[in-house]
Amino acid sequence: MGSIRRFDLNRITKDYHTPFFVETGTWKGDGVEYARQAAFTKILSVEIIPGIAAEAKKRFSAYGMIEIIEGDSAAVLAKELPQFAGNCIFWLDAHFPGADEGLKAYDTEGDEDLRLPLQKEMEIIKNTRSSFSDVFIIDDLRIYEDGIYENGNAPVDALPRQNRNLIFIERNFGDSHIILRSYQDEGYILLFPREVYQHHRRSENDYYLVPGQR
Repeated sequence: MGSIRRFDLNRITKDYHTPFFVETGTWKGDGVEYARQAAFTKILSVEIIPGIAAEAKKRFSAYGMIEIIEGDSAAVLAKELPQFAGNCIFWLDAHFPGADEGLKAYDTEGDEDLRLPLQKEMEIIKNTRSSFSDVFIIDDLRIYEDGIYENGNAPVDALPRQNRNLIFIERNFGDSHIILRSYQDEGYILLFPREVYQHHRRSENDYYLVPGQR
C-alpha cells in the first residue's frame, strides 16, 4: 500500500495553485489527516465501505473543510466535481473495496468498475474538468505494469481481468500532462500539467517527494 505522505503537498499546492484535495479510498483517514496539514481550502474523500466511511466522518467531524462521502468513487466524482472551481490534487486509491481491511479478497468484486475504478474515474475527471490544471498522484502502478517495485509485482488475483495497461491515461492526459512512474512501494503514477511542471521541476524526473524520500 502506498502513502500520500511520500509527496510534498505544500510544494505542489504552491507550484500548481491547487486549493482542493480529492481522495478516493479513505480507509483509516491518514491521507485526509496529511492533507489537512497543507494549505487546502476543501478536502473531499470518497469511501465505498459504509463502516469505514462512518469512522472517518467521526474522526474529522470538527473540520468544516473536510467532507467524507460514502459511495462508489466514480459516481461521487461525477456528482461532486462540478463544485470545485479551481485546480485539484487527486489522490486516487479506491481499488479492491474491503481488501485492505481484510473484508474481501482482491478478486471478490465481480463488477470491474468497482473493483478497479481508475479508468472510469480518470474519464470522468477528463470530461468534467478540461479547463483546469489538476495534479494526479495514483497508487499501485504495479496493478497495470510489471516493474522493479520496492514491494514486488502485484499478485495475479489483483490484476485487471483484461486490458492491463495505461493506455486510458495516455489517451486522456498524454497531451496536457507529464506522466511519471515511481517504483517506490507498490508504484505510483504521477501526472503534472506539462507547462507548469517544465517551469518548476528541479530534476529530469522530479516526483515532488518529501525530502529524504528519494
